[in-house]
This record gives sequence, structure tokens and C-alpha cells, in this order.
Amino acid sequence: MINALFFYVLFLVILVTIVIKIIEKKLGIREHQKKLQEIQKRYIESFKSGKLEELSNIMGEITKIYSKILKHTIIITIFGIFILIFIIFAFQSGFYITNINNTTSILITNPILYNQDFAIYYNNSFLGFYRANYNIITLNETYDPKLLSVNVITNTLPFYLPIININWLNPLLLYIILYILVQISLLVFNIIYSRFIKKSKIDNKNG
Repeated sequence: MINALFFYVLFLVILVTIVIKIIEKKLGIREHQKKLQEIQKRYIESFKSGKLEELSNIMGEITKIYSKILKHTIIITIFGIFILIFIIFAFQSGFYITNINNTTSILITNPILYNQDFAIYYNNSFLGFYRANYNIITLNETYDPKLLSVNVITNTLPFYLPIININWLNPLLLYIILYILVQISLLVFNIIYSRFIKKSKIDNKNG
């Protein structure tokens, strides 16, 4: 079962990835990383050859590049924390519980969560999966709101996760998983591109 919230989170992952790549390009992170590798080689060569007077200047260059890379890391970290906070508040909050006429109703105030799926627990016992009827979920019995746990879900899993005791994903967990998968995919693509496709183009050009 996959609901619309899954695609909201997927879109957010893609958007964040694009923004991060733009920031990296603006700050020239790839160029700085390549330059850092070159300077580190120079440092090792100078150290081995005994040119100790050059080491101080090289260390100064390394420090400048590290400061630029650190600046990028701080910006990405702040941006990442902001996105996580946004997911927690925008995708996982916005409802309250009331008891009316021997039934318990969950009233949803967050428009993003209208008609979405929820996993509901009572006193740590799983009651089931419920889909909101526009902005309300009605339970046929009366439950103590303090013991009722309402969890927004993006999709159910074909297996059980004993570590966190769920067989469903919430928006935050889905975001983390998708983000990691996207980053791994980009890393693999960059390795294949640089080692095979880009190298082949260079060889053909030189040939």
C-alpha cells in the first residue's frame, strides 16, 4: 500500500538532492576536493624529500581549502536539519483526538494529511491501518486519548522490522531511506561515469 504522501516525500528527496548539487556547484566543492588531493600529494613529496620549508606554505593552502569545505558542510547540515524539522511538523503533525457518542474521532487539521493512511495503536497494541475520510478517522469504540497513538504512514512493508517494531514507514523514516538510496545511486553513477564513460570520451578525443 503506497499513498500520496509517499510521492510528496519522494519529490522532497529529489528537490533536496538538486538543491545540494546546486550549492556544491556554486561553492566549487569538486574543484576544491581535487585541489586538496593535489596539495596533499605535494605535502607528502615535500616531506619525503626533506623540503621542510615548503611544508608551512602547503599547510596554509590546505587550511584555506578545508575552511571552504567546512563552510559547505555547515550549510548542507543546516539545510538538512531544516528539512527534517519540516517533515516532522508538516508530514507528521496536525490532528487531535476527541470522544463523542461512545466513539473516538481523530480530527485532522493538516491539509496534507487529508485522505491519508494511518497506523493506530492503543496502549502499545496495534489496532490497524485506517484511511482518513477527508479530515476525520472514526473508531467504533471509546479510547483514552492519552493511550492512543496515531502515526502517519507512507506505505506498508512486505516484512516486519523488529528493531523498531513496525511493518510500515512514516514520512521521516521514508525520507531518510530514500535519501540514502539516492545518494548511493549518484555515487555509483559518478564512479561509473568517471572511470568508463568520461575516460572513454577522453581516449577517443586523444585518439
